[in-house]
Amino acid sequence: MTLALNNGVTHYWTLNIGRYSIAVISTAVVIWFRSLLQPWLNEECPFSLFYLSVLLTAWVAGSGPAVFAIVLGTFAAAHFFVPPASSLLIDGVPELVQLLIYMIVNCVAVLLFDRAERQRRIAVNRASENIRLGADLQEADKRKDEFLALLAHELRNPLAPIRSSMALLERNETSPDTVRRVREIVGRQTQHLIRITDDLLEVSRFCRGHIELVVGQIDLRVSIHDAIEMVESAFAEKSQRFQSLIPDTPVWVDGDRVRLAQLTANLLGNASKYTPKSGRIRLVLEKHEDTATIAIIDTGIGFSPDHGERIFEPFVQIDASRTREYGGLGVGLTIAKRLVDLHQGSLTAESRGPGLGSCFTVTLPLLEYPVLDESTSDSFSVYQDFGSDAPIEPDSMAPISTCRLLLVDDNHDASMILGDLFEASGYDVRLAHDGMEAISKAHEFDPAVIIMDIGLPGMDGYEVARQLRRSRQHSTTKLIALTGWGSQQDRELAAQAGFDLHLVKPIAFRPLLKHVEEMQARDRETASCVSG
Repeated sequence: MTLALNNGVTHYWTLNIGRYSIAVISTAVVIWFRSLLQPWLNEECPFSLFYLSVLLTAWVAGSGPAVFAIVLGTFAAAHFFVPPASSLLIDGVPELVQLLIYMIVNCVAVLLFDRAERQRRIAVNRASENIRLGADLQEADKRKDEFLALLAHELRNPLAPIRSSMALLERNETSPDTVRRVREIVGRQTQHLIRITDDLLEVSRFCRGHIELVVGQIDLRVSIHDAIEMVESAFAEKSQRFQSLIPDTPVWVDGDRVRLAQLTANLLGNASKYTPKSGRIRLVLEKHEDTATIAIIDTGIGFSPDHGERIFEPFVQIDASRTREYGGLGVGLTIAKRLVDLHQGSLTAESRGPGLGSCFTVTLPLLEYPVLDESTSDSFSVYQDFGSDAPIEPDSMAPISTCRLLLVDDNHDASMILGDLFEASGYDVRLAHDGMEAISKAHEFDPAVIIMDIGLPGMDGYEVARQLRRSRQHSTTKLIALTGWGSQQDRELAAQAGFDLHLVKPIAFRPLLKHVEEMQARDRETASCVSG
């Protein structure tokens, strides 16, 4: 480091000596040339030629050496060409005026040169920045095209077996085994589509800064246990050997139990994905003086050491080949990195090279003074909206009394299937497929609950809700928005339009039915209070 500093100082002084030498040389040349003209000029115009040395120095070496050239020219003219000779004193008024003009003009010239040089540097920097931005835009455009191609590929993967299963079902509609197989295939592939959608929405929330943590004192071992439960089936499918080394004593941190489990599960899932069958994966939780570390080591495909930071970028995968052996969108590590950052921690990735496995290390600050509480480790709960395959009991589906329900969706298949489910649950159901039809059937059918999509042809769901709310007939009708738009702004727009509830597609039928039943129950409680 000292050698580098010395080299830098030497280079600095060498560069400046060269620049200021130009001022000395140009002044010396002017003195020589002015001496040649002395027989003709005598004492006239003693400063005139020194303008050239200043301008030349400013153009070649910059403003600092140019100021030095002004000083050198002043002393040279006074000493050699202004009487009395060989003296720096200037007695005559005309010579003093010439000196003053010489200094003012040259100072202005130097300032103009300096301003022009600054503008030139700004223009060069802007040109360089534009070139860099252009390259970044090209890279972003390339990444966008690659991502769209990747997304199309990942969406086709689950859609292909669903389509084939439907074809198989058409040929063997009466076979119970075929129906069971098709149901299992469609269920699995639908879950895969939901996971892809959830990953995209998660990354979008992180990019917009809409992720909020429910922070509290937790035992980090609990989140790790939750994460292991999430991915242990992946280990079993590939016959991978998983080991965990976890302390017997609590590891207290300030964090969100659900999000810490999510980031650990993402890292474990990533390790399982890129580790071959019968490979080994190890999780080590350790406590240090003021930090806790979670290290996940695998015997997978590894990566080049210079890719340690790039793999945390969105949609970047270790395996970028067209074989797509490992699948996925390449967002798991991005989500894990953002979650670690939100916990004021760090996430690093290390590998000795391709084929030599990898190690991902999460470092989190330990809680300095934990408040011991029996319920601390279990103060959070996880609610899964999707993936409930438990059979729905008929009694739990039936409403207390028949309820009229209007379903509004421009997707005919979706509304038909949902309508059949509600009818099987004891509801009187009508369907509508656009905004005008929804308003017409609402007036005719007078439903107690309307479940409506937002993106409708002709008139969107917001406007339908506003028109219904302006009608006295539907002032108390329960309106549920069931849509693919799920941002906070979308929820606010739905509330402003008059919706009582905003739900995001896809949603399992059980929680949707529960929301409708809860609305009915609240209506009955309100009615009984009023009548009482």
